Amino acid sequence: MLLLSRVIQRRLLAATIAGGFALLPLTVTAAGNAAVDALWNQHDSVSVDSAYYVVHTCWDGLTRATQSDPTQRGLDELAQANSDLLNAYTLLQRQRTDPGPQPVAIIDPLLSSLYNFVTGSNVKAPVGSMFNWANQGLLQLEGRGSTNDIVRSLMQDYRAKQAAAMRDLPAGHADTDAVLAANAQRETAFLVKIKDITTPADGLAGSLDAADQSTIAVAAKVKGEGADKAKPKDKAKDNSVKSQSANTKGAGQPKK
Repeated sequence: MLLLSRVIQRRLLAATIAGGFALLPLTVTAAGNAAVDALWNQHDSVSVDSAYYVVHTCWDGLTRATQSDPTQRGLDELAQANSDLLNAYTLLQRQRTDPGPQPVAIIDPLLSSLYNFVTGSNVKAPVGSMFNWANQGLLQLEGRGSTNDIVRSLMQDYRAKQAAAMRDLPAGHADTDAVLAANAQRETAFLVKIKDITTPADGLAGSLDAADQSTIAVAAKVKGEGADKAKPKDKAKDNSVKSQSANTKGAGQPKK
């Protein structure tokens, strides 16, 4: 019950964030916008602060590894990188606005209302607190005992998935480059949003800066590949102009 309740809450918040962020202006075509939007609408079915999240990500990794189409595998990896950003923002936002154990749907409201009526106290989530205690113990064993630890692991996974996507996606394709450029632009803007809700005391500046540099490198690489692709055409055009100029000079010279 706790897992289902928390998953529903996280997915609703993540969907709201992604939906609002989709309104940011992008310098790509309508088809490109739709492709990028799809990369931001694939949310995890398990909450990132659940002890089961590690199992979930391992299973997803095995599923992607069996994908025979490298392009689709690259897009899936890019979507997971975007999910890492969404999860980091959602977790930090909740930590700022609604920290502590979350109530179990139906059970906690009923128990807390009866308990509070009898004792006159104000208990929010009695059952949720017990589940949270057990979950926190498992998170400590995983090395993800705090919100900041989880965000650091998400930023590390973000860079890893981004690099894997760049290896798998075909280079020099106009459609792919357009999606990568637009997605990198959106990732950069989203990293700014994450930075806006962090403080120096969080100790996340290094992880966020590394993620930002990784995104800038992706955008620069896509831009460079586009420029390199255009160079042969320009060179051929210059050679054609030079050839025409030489023919004109040769025709204008008088015969001896």
